[in-house]
Amino acid sequence: MRIDKNGRDSYPVFAGAPKHRVTSIFASVEMGWKSMIYLTLTGRNDWDSSLIGMPDRSFPYPSIGLSGVISEMVDLPQFISYLKIRGSYASVGSGIPNGLTSPFSYKWDPATGKWNTKSYRPLDKLYPERTNSWEAGLNAKFFNNKLNLDVTWYRSNTKNQTITVPLSASSTYTEMYAQSGNVRNWGMEFALGFNERWGDFGWNSNVTFSFNKNKITSLLDRYLASDGNYYSIDQIRKGGNDGCQYILKPGGTMGDLYVTNRLKRDQEGYVWINPDTKNVESETLTDPEKVGSVLPSSNLGFRNDFSYKGINLGVMVSARFGGIVMSQTQAILDQYGVSQHSADIRNNGGVPVNNGVVDTQKYFSVVGGSNGILSQYVYSATNVRLQEVSLGYTLPAKWFNNKLNLNLSLVGRNLLMIYCKAPFDPESTASTGTYYQGLDYFMQPSLRNFGFSVKFQF
Repeated sequence: MRIDKNGRDSYPVFAGAPKHRVTSIFASVEMGWKSMIYLTLTGRNDWDSSLIGMPDRSFPYPSIGLSGVISEMVDLPQFISYLKIRGSYASVGSGIPNGLTSPFSYKWDPATGKWNTKSYRPLDKLYPERTNSWEAGLNAKFFNNKLNLDVTWYRSNTKNQTITVPLSASSTYTEMYAQSGNVRNWGMEFALGFNERWGDFGWNSNVTFSFNKNKITSLLDRYLASDGNYYSIDQIRKGGNDGCQYILKPGGTMGDLYVTNRLKRDQEGYVWINPDTKNVESETLTDPEKVGSVLPSSNLGFRNDFSYKGINLGVMVSARFGGIVMSQTQAILDQYGVSQHSADIRNNGGVPVNNGVVDTQKYFSVVGGSNGILSQYVYSATNVRLQEVSLGYTLPAKWFNNKLNLNLSLVGRNLLMIYCKAPFDPESTASTGTYYQGLDYFMQPSLRNFGFSVKFQF
């Protein structure tokens, strides 16, 4: 990394992408008292090169956790074997987008691998993004540790997010960077487990349930910039596919999906049929219409493991509830008439619309395709599947002079979709980023896979 005389990053304009350096220090302390109370303190500080030239060159990561074993403090009913409560707080920071503080009039675009001329106004004072999180929970065991329960509640708020603000056409610059916004997440996780043995037969069962609520509480509201003007943003568009967009709005979620067109309707709310073409028509929306959020309402996992004289069998079922997905793949296949859906409709004589029927080919020439009416290709993301099955055998230890335990297992994953209304696997994704989740555009199908495992224990 090079530093110029003003203390800013100095990189050759055409030498490649700007480098990014983070230097950190970390410390932690753990204390306990009479096996009853435990305290954990951690501290970390980062010096991030993306903040060179900004007021704060570094930012801390403090955290504190406190737990108490209630079963060691007081006498509890006999059926309660163990009880612990816990709570923690953490504050985490992160730098601003890399390269913003570079003194050159170019910025690096990692998507194209090229340098582009900067078009944003000189930076105001930018600060590290900050996420504050709280967590509380309990761990309990009952009936001589045969039944266990874990409950966790959490909440986090992310602030000081760096936002791109478009400027008016009369401005010298096309955009500016500002910091605002508040995204809140909160949720709960429950885990209930049971284990018991009856002679040579053993059963271990675990069910987990979780939900998360995501809400954008604010974006940019009367932000005072260094030019003396106030700026506000009531929505941010994060991209999408053709006729659908991710749009962030106060009160919404990070996964809200909007469409830009829909079936044209008459004054009474019926789908409008063009009297000349005898077909439906598309209507462009002045304001995009929300069709749902791609984020799930809750998730469930249920696993059972059985053992008998060295034989072990494990079965896991997982489920996702709520949320939506959209398939442009289905829309394009319908347009060309090569999908099973379009074939079924042709066999039934056409598409039922209002109190009549529209020709299948005509209908999908308007509704189908990548630029069609994508609101007709929104599906529930709820699904239930047989996630995993494993079957194994632990060889008798006496075969190895009681010095080795050897387990051989066959494992199958993603074996069966028990319930799913979408035409593709709702858990599949073409991107690891925050956005473009739940959008299917000729993605590779999810895979059913089989394997084996060998475990040694000395």
